[in-house]
Amino acid sequence: MSNTKENFTVKDVAEYLNRSETTIYNMLNNDELPGIKLGGKWIIRKKDLDEFLNQKLAEQQN
Repeated sequence: MSNTKENFTVKDVAEYLNRSETTIYNMLNNDELPGIKLGGKWIIRKKDLDEFLNQKLAEQQN
């Protein structure tokens, strides 16, 4: 997976975060992770994922 991609698949995000695809699907379905569903497939914008991760990091530091 290339980190220069603008949009990720569930598989890409699972590899990027070192989590299972099932965990990523669960997070998306529970609105815990930003993404959109197009044609039955989830798309996660890298920009949104990075913002999500930065927010989680800030929450943990407080």
